[in-house]
Amino acid sequence: MNRIFRKYFLCIIIFSVGFPALAQKQVVFIQHGNIIARFTEGDKFKFKLKGHSWKEGYITELNDFSMVTSALDTISFLSIEKISIKGQRRRSFVKTIGGVLMAGGLLYIAIDQANVLYGSSKSGFDESNRGALVTAGLGALLLFIKPTHKNVTRGVSVRTIDYKSPLYQFK
Repeated sequence: MNRIFRKYFLCIIIFSVGFPALAQKQVVFIQHGNIIARFTEGDKFKFKLKGHSWKEGYITELNDFSMVTSALDTISFLSIEKISIKGQRRRSFVKTIGGVLMAGGLLYIAIDQANVLYGSSKSGFDESNRGALVTAGLGALLLFIKPTHKNVTRGVSVRTIDYKSPLYQFK
């Protein structure tokens, strides 16, 4: 009887260890309903305070209106001017337009060269192909240029969320 009790007790302890992992808080930066950055406890956080220089550290604790970093600084969310968003994945409207312009320009050149191959148009690289090449180049610029910092201005709200929030993302 004692042996069975120990097995069940051990199973209960093992399964209950995984539940506190759900309680890890996240801080999200929201602009116009879109999440522009997300950080969890333990992530590296680089930021600039209003009127000060850049600081960085690891997030050790998140509260409703502030955070504690690894340097034991308590940082109020209202005092943050800029954040570094390197490593944050975002798909924006500008990147979508850049992809469409790049694909459209290259597709136009490919179709024009296929028409030259079949003999339905004259050979060579004419003005319309140069325009398509410029369009593809501008699209590539829009697609591959990434911002590294985000200003925390009037339209950006900062929220601390836990696993009960619909904005929470499990890693």
